[in-house]
Amino acid sequence: MNNKNTNQPQPKKIVIAERDNIAAVLEGKKVTDFFIHRGEVLLGDVYLATVDNILPSIDAAFVNVGTDKMGFLHAQDVMGKGSLKEKLSPKQKLIVQVVKEPTGHKGPRVTTEISLPGRFLVLMPNEPGVSVSKKIENSKERARLKAIMNLIKPVGVGVIIRTEAEGQSEADIQEDLEILLEKWNNIITAAETMTPPNLIYRDQDLLYRVIREACTEDTKEIIVDTAFAMNRVQNILQNWHMNKNIEVTLYKGTEPLLVAMDIHKEIKAALNIKVNMPSGGYLFIQQTEALTVIDVNSGKFTSSSTQDETILKTNIEAVHEIARQLRLRNIGGMIIIDFIDMLSRADKLAIMEELEIALEPDKAKPQVGQLSDLGLVELTRHRQGQSLAEIFTKKCPHCQGTGCSVIDFNFATPTAEGEYRAKAAKLKLPVNNFKKNNNKNFNKNQPQQNQQPQAEVQEQAAPPAIEVENPSQNAVQEVEKRENNKRQRNNRRKKFDKQERDLNTEVQAEIRQTEETPTAETIIKPMEEIKPVIEEQAKTVETQVTELTEPVVAESEEKPEKKTKKVRGKRNKKQESVEVVSSDESAQPQPVSDEAVKVSELAAEQPEEAPKKTRRPNRGSSKKGRAKKSSEEKIETPVQ
Repeated sequence: MNNKNTNQPQPKKIVIAERDNIAAVLEGKKVTDFFIHRGEVLLGDVYLATVDNILPSIDAAFVNVGTDKMGFLHAQDVMGKGSLKEKLSPKQKLIVQVVKEPTGHKGPRVTTEISLPGRFLVLMPNEPGVSVSKKIENSKERARLKAIMNLIKPVGVGVIIRTEAEGQSEADIQEDLEILLEKWNNIITAAETMTPPNLIYRDQDLLYRVIREACTEDTKEIIVDTAFAMNRVQNILQNWHMNKNIEVTLYKGTEPLLVAMDIHKEIKAALNIKVNMPSGGYLFIQQTEALTVIDVNSGKFTSSSTQDETILKTNIEAVHEIARQLRLRNIGGMIIIDFIDMLSRADKLAIMEELEIALEPDKAKPQVGQLSDLGLVELTRHRQGQSLAEIFTKKCPHCQGTGCSVIDFNFATPTAEGEYRAKAAKLKLPVNNFKKNNNKNFNKNQPQQNQQPQAEVQEQAAPPAIEVENPSQNAVQEVEKRENNKRQRNNRRKKFDKQERDLNTEVQAEIRQTEETPTAETIIKPMEEIKPVIEEQAKTVETQVTELTEPVVAESEEKPEKKTKKVRGKRNKKQESVEVVSSDESAQPQPVSDEAVKVSELAAEQPEEAPKKTRRPNRGSSKKGRAKKSSEEKIETPVQ
């Protein structure tokens, strides 16, 4: 159940593609680690920075390292005692080191606690003391290494003894320490001469880093793609006395080294969400901003006799694949693993033990929590540079990495939709979603405002056509028809008012003609001369008023819904106008005989039989009539 065969160290092979700055470590036929040098800011870089902003609210500061994004410096990563404002000041120069590469919208995280890694040692210039790796379990060996380091290290300098130092001689350890001290002296010198912000130290190139981190005793072969890389690897191995057991090979093929070794397939597979396992089960690995979720599924695994055995074998196989994927994809931060639910407590303990063993070779030092009642396991893994997905993928510009695109919002207007729903309820029609842009073609076919009044009335009386296929469009059309009819009625009202004004002016002109200023001669004329004149004037006024009011009557008859109100108002006005005429006509001198008076009364009654569409003259005309009447009275007085 412990799968001892899988835990035994297998022969290692290292493939270094210097042209692509990519290296891969193979254990057997599987790739276990990737080393990639990409980006402007790399893990372990040392910068001469300046303090840009101090934020006591978050107990951190932002420093300028010369890149587009500011470096984040937490108070815990600043050496010294006291508060953050006591340790730092604006525009202060600092020597900082990158401990976390920039990701997404976040800048690099930096620290003032500088550490320089070597082959056997890690130099801590600002932290005195000696510590030994916990992986060295032999107490005598731990004491020996610690005693050697206390003798050779300078005062005030701290050192961490790595696991690779186990069994090494004092001379090799001292040589490694001298190399690290020389690097630190170069950093101090550069910080004094350079102006911030500036890069003052970068960790060794890809070749040196891969050999330092991945080359061990079980490494059998190193394959490179350039002659320069081959010579460089041989020199490093010779200095470290490792050239006897490792074979260095130069690849001379035409196609790229990563393609010839099928490493490009492993990179593509490591970028997929789904990971298939040999037994038929599979994993789902999804990375988010907060954490990474791993789901275990049995799939087609049916080789076991019972369900509990199938679940246990699937989970054990998933444990080793998860440990490999974490290293391969370089996943850091919080990780949640959802194993298949197990009922037996013994099976749960076996899974947790197997997980601890599988994660032991990982240099990122994962910390595993307990298995919850829901079958979830929490673990954290120290972040080491950018993950594989951050290097080889980018967010989709359309969905921004969500996998879903937002559709255009197209909402119904409450007025049009409400009116249609009321109509649809009466006609029992289906109601569809409202579409705002369905009335484009309708606006082109709208009737013009300068059409004849009769045609407008007919169009208004015609019932609206409702299409069942798109009822919402008809609702919009109904609303627009009402608005157009309203505008047309306003235009017709203005046109009618103009006709009325023209009519009033013509009537007033006729009245002025009939109201000539009387003279002495006309007043004393015999009755035989006055009578035909009055009758002729009455007939003339009657015919003219009738001709002028005929088009108004015709237009009013075409609108039965507006007939009552308009006719009543106009009738009164026309009666008043006729009364004004009659009063003007009756304003003749008193000496006239009774027959003339009767003729004038008949002339006054005659206009009442005419069409009732004559409007009352304006106030100005009536005032003129009253003025004329007063002038006539003044003239009559001396005659009498």
